[in-house]
Amino acid sequence: MIDQLLKQLEELSTATNKRQMAKLGINISNAYGVKVEDIRTMSKEIGRNHDLAIKLWKTGNHEARILATIIADPQSTDIDLLQDWVMDINSWDLCDQFCNNLVTNTEHVELLIVDWCIQDETFVKRAGFSTMAVYVIKNPELREKDVDGYFGLILNECWDKRNYVRKAVSWALKNIGKKDIHLNRKAVRIAKQMKEDNLKPAKATASEVLKELQTPELLNKLKAKHDGE
Repeated sequence: MIDQLLKQLEELSTATNKRQMAKLGINISNAYGVKVEDIRTMSKEIGRNHDLAIKLWKTGNHEARILATIIADPQSTDIDLLQDWVMDINSWDLCDQFCNNLVTNTEHVELLIVDWCIQDETFVKRAGFSTMAVYVIKNPELREKDVDGYFGLILNECWDKRNYVRKAVSWALKNIGKKDIHLNRKAVRIAKQMKEDNLKPAKATASEVLKELQTPELLNKLKAKHDGE
């Protein structure tokens, strides 16, 4: 079954896709060159299959691991498996697929955000902030008080100059600021605080966040949402 799926993935690959992946900074050392939409189509044919997901991940193949994050069963995924998998990640896109497809749908999500955001490993730390970014948008029931604790993590880690980390910090703060008008104002205050910092990574992130969170279009949308509640 595994060999058959790997063969299917390889048949879906193209040299053009692989070159494009490399241009985007994706680690292609063990990749075929398959579009994510084609992997998602495969996942629909397979359905949820947790045991198969574990076997696919163990192959080490890039696309097989993305497929694994999609077909794994969040309810059957224990925290040890997530900790093992996050340590295997060696590319930003796999990191984000892992967070979006699997981590945010497990009961361990809030614990792992706090745990991973303070780790040293590049893609573990990115996973913390990527999970945060996706989680705040995916869960409309999250309120201001539930998200407030994330601001401290962002402020504490905004010094990190590694681009894969810095971009995830920026993404998380932007998404928090897009959730509602109150969180938008808080996110803007945090970004302004970061901008006053003497550290270049914090200033760069702050500039990105302020540019995106202060547009008239977004503010009008959030105000209209608030007035309609």
